[in-house]
Amino acid sequence: MNAKTTRTPLSVDDLQELYSELRGSSAGPALMDARAFFLERQMQDAHSKLSESYETYKESRRRILRQDPEKQYDAKTPDRDRQIRRLIRRQETARELLDRYEDYLAQLERLADKERAREDSKSQRDESSDDSKSETEQAAVLSLHPTDIDVEYIKQFGQLIGDRQLDLIATRYDFQALDRVEDVIIEAVYLLRKGDRCFLLESAIDQDDPTKLHCSDLANPKTKVVLSPEQMVRLSQKRKIVLLLNRLTDQSV
Repeated sequence: MNAKTTRTPLSVDDLQELYSELRGSSAGPALMDARAFFLERQMQDAHSKLSESYETYKESRRRILRQDPEKQYDAKTPDRDRQIRRLIRRQETARELLDRYEDYLAQLERLADKERAREDSKSQRDESSDDSKSETEQAAVLSLHPTDIDVEYIKQFGQLIGDRQLDLIATRYDFQALDRVEDVIIEAVYLLRKGDRCFLLESAIDQDDPTKLHCSDLANPKTKVVLSPEQMVRLSQKRKIVLLLNRLTDQSV
């Protein structure tokens, strides 16, 4: 196992790899919960669960880390040198894993703080006077136009799959669920997940049926789908489609 020498933005794969090295340990269940919350972009819950996993693992390694390899085995211990090397390796492994935990926790804490700030801001908007914009109006202002996304970014998105596509989008844009038909915006960009793949759909009025939207994939224009606003809301309720919004401030790690 190699220690990470540079910090990279936390991804679902990082949490999965950490779980693979802790499989069977008492810290594993909370870590998988943290991964699930991270995938759903629920950063406060992800941070809470990863903290729980970290404390559980740290406690399980406490005795090993407190041992002095040279003093742990006296001169009469069979294979003393091998035993010492084995304990040193276990200590190094534990320290590396704890370092990774602490790195991920620091990143998640920042994301959780930003999520909390957004929630507070949203709450304040909901309580503000009638001259403030509604959420639908806010989404309309912040929604992406297909021309907002550069070609290289779309190409990179098309070369990825599943969670990696979600990770890429989440580094630049915000997600807006479609709670009602009024939330569906024409000439916007939506992220649709189907099985192991995600699609960047640009929406336009369908020429054959003005009550529906004609959507085509920016990464592969041959992929097309016609959806009614009602269908899009139902898909959003199943967490399969979201509206993409421009990010007002940098929320990357």
